Amino acid sequence: MTPTPNAERTDRTTRIERLVRPALALCALLSAGSACAAEPYLYKHLARWPEFSSGDNKVSMYGTVDLGANWTKTEGAPASKTLQSGGDYTSKLGIYGREDLGGGLKAEFNLEASLKADTGTVTATQFWDRAAWVGLKSKDWGTLRLGNQLGATLPLFVDVFGVVTTNSVSYWLASAIVQKSAYTSGISSIGLNSDLGNGASQVTTRVPRAVSYQTPRVAGFDAKLMYATGANTTAFNKVYNKAVVTTYINGPWFAAASYNQVFGNNTVTGAAVRTDVTGLAGIYDAGDLVLSAAVNQNEVKITDGGKATVYSLGLIVPCGRHVWRVSAVYRDTSGVRNQTTKQEADSAALGLMAGYDYELSKSVGLYARAGLIRNFGASTVVFQNAQLPLQTGSTNAQLGIETQTAALGMYVHF
Repeated sequence: MTPTPNAERTDRTTRIERLVRPALALCALLSAGSACAAEPYLYKHLARWPEFSSGDNKVSMYGTVDLGANWTKTEGAPASKTLQSGGDYTSKLGIYGREDLGGGLKAEFNLEASLKADTGTVTATQFWDRAAWVGLKSKDWGTLRLGNQLGATLPLFVDVFGVVTTNSVSYWLASAIVQKSAYTSGISSIGLNSDLGNGASQVTTRVPRAVSYQTPRVAGFDAKLMYATGANTTAFNKVYNKAVVTTYINGPWFAAASYNQVFGNNTVTGAAVRTDVTGLAGIYDAGDLVLSAAVNQNEVKITDGGKATVYSLGLIVPCGRHVWRVSAVYRDTSGVRNQTTKQEADSAALGLMAGYDYELSKSVGLYARAGLIRNFGASTVVFQNAQLPLQTGSTNAQLGIETQTAALGMYVHF
């Protein structure tokens, strides 16, 4: 039965109010109780990694081992209990090198691989899946990088959970990881933005075969340009990603705006399909309080293509060894259609996530996480890779399903 927009929106508003009210109360309690003055929280944590530290002519090995116990329950399906790698930080192994060439010019390289701490195996077909690039950096002329690198998108720290591919509702909703249904196209199981049209795609966090240039920072502003070919296809002459992101830093204030064109393929015709991805974010980081807000929009540039807008709010309250985090993410769509009748349907999803970290030292910590994603209308977003139950006698996912998750774990940086 096709979801009716008016009835679905009324029911959705009631459910959202019921789900969000406890999160708003928690945010108010945490922010009111914060009284721990500190230097900017996010920049202090970035400085832990070799790329952002001072010094020249150095090669550093670094990484993270993160492992925890996870419980996930999808409505209408049995709960799963497992050890989960990367519940707070992605488990990884990296090598970073830098050499001063004189005249303000430095050479850099980075190799980084994600790992599964629960099994000791790599998580992708290529070993250096998180970074494999070389570059030149100059304070006066900017930075040039070649290879597999972070995309020209909103920075990962815009999400208070770092867009980790486990306990982050921003990752699952902004990436739009949806399961096959009568309202998706071109997938057999799970796809990115596939409810917006056949060939719809998404900006990947890291872009292989990419060339990027980042300008020097002037009056608080800088910009990064990126171009990549053949990153998701064997036809290396095809454009995969064209992008630009600009950022602004002034004391506790940070802002960013990004625009990406990313190209996928229609599974029926083989034609290239362009998805435009735009983002806007702002952060206030006073050290004892971090507030963040972001809007991302994905629009598929085909006839009857859909559009999704993702709204995100985040809060971090650090105090000594204690760190509390809360995020709320809402994905609203237009143009989602039944693939048989072509009738447009109402479709949206809400994600909530709360977390607590206890930092035993600068490199060791314990964490707790709890969250949920609720689908409305025709939405079939998954969470924690938990498959939604199927409709009777069909390979399509049930609609209106909620998935809940909780985790306890530990990380060690080195």
